[in-house]
Amino acid sequence: MGSGVHRLATAYRLVWSALSGLVGVLGLMAGVFLVPADVLYPLFFIAALLGLTVATTSWSKTEETTISARSGRSAVIAVTVISAIVACAGHVVLLGAAGSGLVVVLCVTSPAAMRWCSRRLGHIPGTLGGSDALTTAELCRLWQDSYEALRDATTATARLRIVQTRQLYLDELERREPVGLKTWLGDNASAAGDPSRFLARDGEDVPPADG
Repeated sequence: MGSGVHRLATAYRLVWSALSGLVGVLGLMAGVFLVPADVLYPLFFIAALLGLTVATTSWSKTEETTISARSGRSAVIAVTVISAIVACAGHVVLLGAAGSGLVVVLCVTSPAAMRWCSRRLGHIPGTLGGSDALTTAELCRLWQDSYEALRDATTATARLRIVQTRQLYLDELERREPVGLKTWLGDNASAAGDPSRFLARDGEDVPPADG
């Protein structure tokens, strides 16, 4: 069951990405060619400021520490924000108010928005029903995702349910890889940490732990 849920979620992300990509490209082309220059240039300026602001504030949330890595990340975020704003303007020119509605629908139905709503409601990222169908890598991802769900849960009942499920994840990982899990726990493991580097990857040997 858990593996099926993951496949369904993956298919949803692919469909949404393809649809939003098509809508984005059409909107960007419309924005570049149809939006008047006296409106487009200020949009570029505002979008660039927003993009750089978002990129700068995101530095503290990433493990990347080199200047080149941060600069590259900032450039990608800035270009993405600029493209999104120009695309929105293009859809408004093409479709009027319906263009704005289309953008809102894509944002609300995005995988990120769905995950956020699910976490606020206390839903956990997955279950262990038919746990043998889940790979060790999938269990590790569920462990990490459940930390985000726990952080975003708004009620004591939801937090308790997530904590209990996280314990089930650990129990299952311990059943499969007792030595690897013990090594990870003894290596200053964190609640949001990834134990996968200490565990066998579906038949592969356990890699040596980093110093």
